[in-house]
Amino acid sequence: MPHQTHADVAELRRLIGEVRKTFRLMAGISDDMLEARGLTASLRAILEYLAEEGPSPVPKMAAAKSMTRQSVQALVDRLQTLGLVETRQNPEHRRSVLITLTDGGRAVFGEILAEEKTLLLRVGRGWEEGSLLQACRTLSDFQEKLTQLRRTSDVRDTETNA
Repeated sequence: MPHQTHADVAELRRLIGEVRKTFRLMAGISDDMLEARGLTASLRAILEYLAEEGPSPVPKMAAAKSMTRQSVQALVDRLQTLGLVETRQNPEHRRSVLITLTDGGRAVFGEILAEEKTLLLRVGRGWEEGSLLQACRTLSDFQEKLTQLRRTSDVRDTETNA
């Protein structure tokens, strides 16, 4: 394994800074777009999850989003008030209901996706062939290394507290 240098650390810090800056820019654009619908990025994330995964209980959504059940439940409650989601019985668990999109929720999420597609087409112009795929690979590799580091930290914390 090659020896890590101060330059490597500086490059990693720059990458982290660029990810943060990109996230803030995307969040601002998304917030502006969603605000017109009375939504937030967090509410959109729950709509997206339900659109992609189908009806799900709150604990499953919370685990998938690395959020607490209470915070996901609060988002679900807001979406239910807006008429975008509803509950239905869960055949696998009597006390944990399934959350599902309403017809209105599917329609609103479809509108969001169409508007996002228009924005992404604008942003995507002029990239060199393969550069976006390479950026995805780099970020995916970085996430995997962070996940491994987190697991190592979790193990170390468990051993320390045992």
